[in-house]
Amino acid sequence: MLATLVPLFYEDMSVASYCLYAQKENMYERPHLLIAGKYDGAGSIVGLEVFDSVSEDDLVANCSIIIPINNISLFSNIEQQLTGFDGRIVLLIDQTIKPEESYNKRLQDLKSKGFKLALKDLPITSLDEFKFMMNDFDLLLINSDTGDVIEQAKEFRKILPNIDLCAENLHTKEEFESAKESGLFKVFEGTFFRVPINKGDTEVAPIKINYLKLMKVINEPDFDLDDVANVISQDPALTIELLKIANKLTINSNIRSIAQATALLGQKELRRWLNTTLLNGLAAGKPNEITRLSLVRARFAENLAPIFDYAMRKDELFLMGLFSLLNLILDMPMDKALEQVGVSNEIKKALVSDDGIFAPQLEFLLSYEAGDWQEVSRLMVLHDIEMDDVYEAYVEALKWYGSMFIQ
Repeated sequence: MLATLVPLFYEDMSVASYCLYAQKENMYERPHLLIAGKYDGAGSIVGLEVFDSVSEDDLVANCSIIIPINNISLFSNIEQQLTGFDGRIVLLIDQTIKPEESYNKRLQDLKSKGFKLALKDLPITSLDEFKFMMNDFDLLLINSDTGDVIEQAKEFRKILPNIDLCAENLHTKEEFESAKESGLFKVFEGTFFRVPINKGDTEVAPIKINYLKLMKVINEPDFDLDDVANVISQDPALTIELLKIANKLTINSNIRSIAQATALLGQKELRRWLNTTLLNGLAAGKPNEITRLSLVRARFAENLAPIFDYAMRKDELFLMGLFSLLNLILDMPMDKALEQVGVSNEIKKALVSDDGIFAPQLEFLLSYEAGDWQEVSRLMVLHDIEMDDVYEAYVEALKWYGSMFIQ
């Protein structure tokens, strides 16, 4: 199975919902799914196991959970499959569900049981057919790839004045800003929030300069633990967190000094912990999803290392994932951003020019994250990768994020 979570945002860039995108089989090993993939899983809802890896208080806290439903799974035991997250499940209906009374009756039944309803890919020309069903729907997703998303929203709003609208597949920040300024949409979806900075330069805030200097030191192949301890001691927040981490690793004694803590962790673990902790500090003021995505990418990339026969370089792959959005965090082109923290040439080649030995892993990671299952299936065949290994690597990354970074 393949599954990922895709965020939808409010206009202030806080996460409104996570939408589950899942595929049960490898499309290239089962070519019929390239045509009939929407029926994959039949009566069961594919990918729900992802939510077993995160508690209700972790990754999806306070967010709606959007679950795609087709004309077959609609009549399955949805109520039994979708337990937990009470009142936050939104069933996303696709175009396999027709404007017929049998479908409408089942949707009304689910609505009465506390489920919310959403509809996507509805052509404005088909609205009259669906109008008798629309009073039960809470959200309508409007795809920007099918035309001007604002003009489409205006037409829908004339007929459906009370339904919430989502601008879907926004690819640029300009598209997002235009949709937001229109005042027509409650939520927004697309890759716009991680569009890279390609030109210009932005001055880094003084408080972040110290973080960048420290990151540059620890990413040297061999650094002095005492030098790092001295820098950490000047930051109370870092000191507290370091001592907490170190004391977790001891059984019968307490760590009482920064020097003790750095010596206990050693270069490898200190480098990992500081990079993740400092990245959180650098991302202050940015959408939370940028930080979450960076950290999940880091662990996912590390978990993929043995799958791509790079187990001995998993630490580099962790940093590649961790710094894959550094250009957005620092508001500068990727090549300049990486100069600030100091990374290996292979990481630079992958993140700056999609080149080098790590480029295939990065391509795979980004395709998986986007839920592009056709491309993921192709790459799994190309690199002789087992689907279950990939899924387990992703789910473990979610678990790691939840356990390490959610208090």
